[in-house]
Amino acid sequence: MKRFGLSTFGLMLVFAACGGSAPPEFEPGGLALVGAQLIDGTGAAPVADSVVVIRDGRVESAGSRDAIPIPEGAEVVDATGKTVIPGLVNLHVHYRGGPETIERQFRTQLYYGVTTARSIGSDSPEAVSFLLEANAGRPDFPRAYTAGMGFSHPNGFNAAGRNAPTTEEEARSMVQAQVALGAHFIKMWVNEVPEPGLKITPEMRTIIVDEAIRNGAVPVAHIDDEADGRQLVQAGLRDFLHSTVLTFGPGAGVPVDNPEPSQEFIQMCLDNGVSFTPTLSIVQNNWHFAEHPELLEDPALRAAFNQDALARWDDPENRAEVIEAPGFEDRKAAFRQVQDFVKTIHDAGVKVALGNDAGTANVPYGWGIHHEMALYVEAGLTPMQALVAATATGAGQMPPVGEADFGTLQAGMVADLVVLNADPLLDIQNTLEIDRVMRLGEWVEREGLLPTP
Repeated sequence: MKRFGLSTFGLMLVFAACGGSAPPEFEPGGLALVGAQLIDGTGAAPVADSVVVIRDGRVESAGSRDAIPIPEGAEVVDATGKTVIPGLVNLHVHYRGGPETIERQFRTQLYYGVTTARSIGSDSPEAVSFLLEANAGRPDFPRAYTAGMGFSHPNGFNAAGRNAPTTEEEARSMVQAQVALGAHFIKMWVNEVPEPGLKITPEMRTIIVDEAIRNGAVPVAHIDDEADGRQLVQAGLRDFLHSTVLTFGPGAGVPVDNPEPSQEFIQMCLDNGVSFTPTLSIVQNNWHFAEHPELLEDPALRAAFNQDALARWDDPENRAEVIEAPGFEDRKAAFRQVQDFVKTIHDAGVKVALGNDAGTANVPYGWGIHHEMALYVEAGLTPMQALVAATATGAGQMPPVGEADFGTLQAGMVADLVVLNADPLLDIQNTLEIDRVMRLGEWVEREGLLPTP
């Protein structure tokens, strides 16, 4: 509802007469989102009855109704009873296919309120070019960052079709080539394979990290164990993907005796500003839909799902086979250890961002980031902490690192936001109760965004 009565000038006089600070003065027009609970992404306490003023694609002001005047002539959107949060940031996405296919994946993400995503290590030159177009500021696409094509040992984990240097000269040249294409990140798979010794060597990792930094790209890596993590931090790496050996390494799916990171490693991460993006979904989704087939009754989720994977989860025999498989309870116990790891590093103050490996068979675009937040809360984070991980923390990892102008709903920031019909602080699953999505200050037309079978 519009606010009538005193002009902005009159309000300034009233504030001055009462000895208070004058409210900010705004030009007429813009859009005012009024009455919602505001969760601004910083972790600050929510504002129960807020005003968010948007103009020229940015947040002009945001705060309580008492503190933020509605500009004269503004388009007023009544959001009473709703909650507004920043657009969601997914730090671990794999886009698949050519531009037309990627565009469908973009639109699925927007439907679910994902306004920024990082494609991490599987992008062809054609895909990189298309992602850069999205990054340039299209309101109908999520903001997109890319790591181009990642790096592995020639016979190592995920080596097929990737950069696999054998000399320092090759490594530096390959990094330079990715940066020349437009890659924002350089990704390494530092993962063990069944045959030992087929990881990227420490020496090669150091060269790749050094060359990435020299060329203005941000190096990131999968790791299997703490020793690799220590070496990479010493080399200059500041961003780890996945969690521990429990996720992909030799102990995957098997509980281990001592899964906790050492205090020394935690301190290294704190001292060097290291972040983790754990990607819990890619592990848990190997059985989640077998235990909860009712989720697949949701038409939107079915549209977002990989259709081959969906067919497998629709099959009662396949679901039973997963649940009844030998070692199933061990797999779940190992996953709980991974969740404990996330809680441990978060509580220690290490930056924990949110990503879910979207684009892998069992991790749907869009929907999956909401499930990832729920897994963080299940791990012991509060709903507010999960929301910060999915907004401000993720935005802060995009280059230039720490300088993002999106990810929070503060004055001057880009107006990427999601309006929810229910309170996510009461139940993190309420992030799926989306009323509308804004990208670059423009409302997204959600109808028709999901792919049709």
